[in-house]
Amino acid sequence: MSRDLARGRVEVRRFAIEGIPLVGAFEVVHEDDAGRSRTLAARRPTSPAELGPADVRVDADMAARVAMAAGPATTRDGTPEAPARLVYRMILGTPVLAWEVQLPLSLRPEPSRRTLWISASSGTVLDERENVFASRARVFAENPSVTPEPIEIELTDIDATGPGVPLVGARVRSFNCVTTPPLEVQPWHDEGDCWAVNRTFSDAAGDFFVPLPDPIDPATGVDGDDLYAELSMYAHAERFMQVMAERGVAPYRCEQSTMLANVRFPAVDADAPYDPLNNAYYTDQCDPEKGVTMMFGQGSEVDFAFDADVIYHELGHGIVALLAPEGLVAARRRSDGLVVDATAINEAMADYVSVIFQEDPELAEYVGRFWAAQTTPYIRTALNTKRCPDDTIGQSHNDGEPLMAALWATRVHVGRALDDVVLAALARLPDDATLEEASAALLEVGAEAVDAGALSADDVALLERELNTRGLIDCPRVITDPDQVTAGRTMHLRKVSPSVQPFWPGPMQLRYQVPDDAHGLTVTFDLSARGSEDPPQAAVLLKRGATSIAFTYDLVARDDAGDPTGASGKVRELTLVGGDWDRRIDATRTVGDAHEVVIGGLQPGEVVHLSVVATAAVDAVATDVRVVDDRGADGGSSSGGPDDDGAGGGAGREDVHGEGATASCACASDRGAVPWAALLVLPVLRRRRRP
Repeated sequence: MSRDLARGRVEVRRFAIEGIPLVGAFEVVHEDDAGRSRTLAARRPTSPAELGPADVRVDADMAARVAMAAGPATTRDGTPEAPARLVYRMILGTPVLAWEVQLPLSLRPEPSRRTLWISASSGTVLDERENVFASRARVFAENPSVTPEPIEIELTDIDATGPGVPLVGARVRSFNCVTTPPLEVQPWHDEGDCWAVNRTFSDAAGDFFVPLPDPIDPATGVDGDDLYAELSMYAHAERFMQVMAERGVAPYRCEQSTMLANVRFPAVDADAPYDPLNNAYYTDQCDPEKGVTMMFGQGSEVDFAFDADVIYHELGHGIVALLAPEGLVAARRRSDGLVVDATAINEAMADYVSVIFQEDPELAEYVGRFWAAQTTPYIRTALNTKRCPDDTIGQSHNDGEPLMAALWATRVHVGRALDDVVLAALARLPDDATLEEASAALLEVGAEAVDAGALSADDVALLERELNTRGLIDCPRVITDPDQVTAGRTMHLRKVSPSVQPFWPGPMQLRYQVPDDAHGLTVTFDLSARGSEDPPQAAVLLKRGATSIAFTYDLVARDDAGDPTGASGKVRELTLVGGDWDRRIDATRTVGDAHEVVIGGLQPGEVVHLSVVATAAVDAVATDVRVVDDRGADGGSSSGGPDDDGAGGGAGREDVHGEGATASCACASDRGAVPWAALLVLPVLRRRRRP
């Protein structure tokens, strides 16, 4: 950040143990113009490291093989992006010795570029981070019939005075993806993918004029070989960099970002010209020899690179990755559930960066207006009324909407001065930040802006009011509204993995009061897998009483659940999830995806709390989760079956056994998720830089 934006200088400090990097720990220090320093944010170990470099039992090659085996099927025969790196990965405040392995970018079944941490003691997967952010959107049912008038702009990073200059500037380079092998193949190319090439070049006058898509011709939106997508991508990225520099953020996450348009795959249907990619992605890959930073799909009905603010949104993820000390990528282990607030904040900030370019709260008017299934002339709007936790589901795009709404409502009155607050607040957030922590950071920076004369006290009071209105300042993840509990809601559930036992908590709990004439209840939901063909499984945790389930997390040794202190001498690397639930009841599949849990033996009028958890090594989505009482039935005992031991949490378990090496993903995106921010397209003519 510039000194003006930071009001001094902001420095991120990282830690090491015996020269080995400590991943997950950091300190953000602010130095004012008078040289006074203070710590803005920090995350440090709370327990000592149990192993040192001499205790490594798994070598780098073995760690790499374990990581590649846990990655997407399309990468398992390959190698990591770089040799495995020995680090300490901080888990529950404890530095755990691990090999950090960066998997290569895989485009199928959907783009993924994961970082895995493999235990240097046991060789199991300890932790995982998904670096690809996918901004979801619905696509056109038909192409638009009208479009804004094209404009001419100057490309300032390309000095073209004659023909044949590609769209490669100092900060951005733009490629097209073709289905015919070129003479020169980029080093990151994978079998089955389209090939990245430069296809748009300057003309004899040094200008970049290409055929514009015809807004009333559906064929132009599905032309995978058009040149406009490559040009649009570059020009809007260049504008983005310039505007952010004016706002005080001159560098970008990558010194030079590689952008790829018209991404599609060989046709699986003989009648189709290609297999489309209906999406756009930010990958966090900065090495031009190893892959692309952003990619924009050639969809089945629309080219995603035609939309200017699709590009702005993806670039916005790079701003978050630049300013947040460890990025915003990890799930938070809370006493009331496992939440993906950090990635939700990431999406909200990417949306915010997008809308400040248009000064328009409605996202994707171009898409929404011509999408036949859409009932509003936009895909998403910052004028939404979503709140936490009523409208959160454990999915990042959806859960970020209340924060985006609060920021936009404030910006309408405060103006551009709020942009500085939003950008500066990012530097104070850990990688697993919650919505409450983001709110606190925004208010803290806002108060400092008042002291500096950049904002008024009324401005910050408005920000606080908007955050509070949307439940973001204090948001227990317990749904208490009886109508919501019985109406049905969606929950994204994180799979079981070798790093956790017996399961991860769900993203929220349901509070239910048994009616006066009932003795039991039934929890019903549809259950589907995310990113896997394996069948999902789920269970419901029940706690009787007025207080919600309080989940606990302990780092323990495998096969030794009882000693979180490590006195047993075994290496602690397994997260044991416990809590004070009374029953665990496995869900029964009734028909298709429909599942149910029947709970009897309850007392009329008593209060219970329920949490839905995934119990297989498959990320899952539970939809239409609802509680139905048994009024009119005779009641009875719980139908928990043989797996229900009646014990609350892990405290009563004597043995914990790890499973085989499978990956656990905290922030995978779902193809059925709430649409993403793709804003109004501006068809643009591009010109060379004039000397």
